[in-house]
Amino acid sequence: MKLTFTYISIRLYPAILLGLLYTVMQAMAFYPLLNFPFGTLLLKSFIDALILLSMGWLLGIVVPSSNYVRLGAYQRFINYLAIGVLFVIVWVMMGFLTSYLIFHKEQFTETRILLPASAFIGALLYVIFALLIHIQIVNRKGEKEDEEDADIDEAEANGVTASMPQSVNGHANGGDLERIAVKVGQKIHVILVTDIMYIQSDGDYVQIVTDQHNYIKEETMKYFETNLPADRFVRVHRSYIVNVEKILRIELYEKQSQMLTLKNGDKIRASASGYKALRTVLNL
Repeated sequence: MKLTFTYISIRLYPAILLGLLYTVMQAMAFYPLLNFPFGTLLLKSFIDALILLSMGWLLGIVVPSSNYVRLGAYQRFINYLAIGVLFVIVWVMMGFLTSYLIFHKEQFTETRILLPASAFIGALLYVIFALLIHIQIVNRKGEKEDEEDADIDEAEANGVTASMPQSVNGHANGGDLERIAVKVGQKIHVILVTDIMYIQSDGDYVQIVTDQHNYIKEETMKYFETNLPADRFVRVHRSYIVNVEKILRIELYEKQSQMLTLKNGDKIRASASGYKALRTVLNL
């Protein structure tokens, strides 16, 4: 197949433009600082741009493949910081290597004055890359959840009983679960159901959030949805079961969803079908 310019995916155009823009800007910025021909600096900057785009592409694979978004804010910050330090170190080392290969040995020592600037550029670009990737992950997660909620709402509109509202409303009094045992290391913690703020789905596990601690338990959302008291716990979203007694306020979030603010300050988005179940429990 003949490769033409129009065959290139449109998603590559921003990366190509970014690379060309970076090439010109770096060459112009470094030209007054070094006694090198502008063409040589352009070559150096072009190679640096290729390295930069490659590292950004690799970052876009590593971060989404990990559970950074699911981690707590502090742990997520530590992970991003560690990757950022590694990113800057690799960036500076690659820039140092390209300088050694492109410039003559007698001119190479002159490029050492660029190391602080290169480190700053690497750190700044990493922050931009990380923010863009994180925003993309969150948006994709939100779009996926919206599609799932839309499927549930469509099933309800067509008269098909959806699994989420059925288990919430299908029990007059719900389950009789009063306490939950969670093993943490060598200790077993007993959590009273009344102390639970909400339960969040986390893959094959669930995260039980109380006023004081967060606990991880290998159990399904369906289990808690069925066994927790239905007059107090509502599955407001595919990923959340909320204790209605812990809700501080309810606000309109988007056209088809509401935002719940809990007493501990956490915010949880309720889907259209989840809000409908919540209104039933609250007699709204």
